Amino acid sequence: MNSLSDTEKHFITHFMLSMVGFLVLIAVQTFAIELWSLSNWLIVVFTLAPIIPLIWAFVIYRKRYLALDEYMQRLTGEAFLWTIGIISFATFAYGMLAMKLPMPEVSMAYILPTVFGGHGLILHFILMADGHEK
Repeated sequence: MNSLSDTEKHFITHFMLSMVGFLVLIAVQTFAIELWSLSNWLIVVFTLAPIIPLIWAFVIYRKRYLALDEYMQRLTGEAFLWTIGIISFATFAYGMLAMKLPMPEVSMAYILPTVFGGHGLILHFILMADGHEK
């Protein structure tokens, strides 16, 4: 079994902490808005608070990306290009259809998790195709 390096452990620990922080702030946001009578500016603060750990996660991921070797940076970049392309064309096509046909609304809040989830899935497929999947 492969043991994780100190760098990988550091990355995983901090990334997971940012995700826990995100989930905690989502729960706080939900309960605060549902249970308390808040002014509009406080609703904005509670609604946007979960973005802070997501920004932290992005900074952590960027640091990890910069520590990767050139090969993995190239594959990771390609995965992001595929993800951005697929999501961009899909949202454009959906928008074009929505201008001409009645279509259900889709929240923009789904774009970020779709980008990150799609990136991980596409990177997995690229690694499989390249023969370097563990």
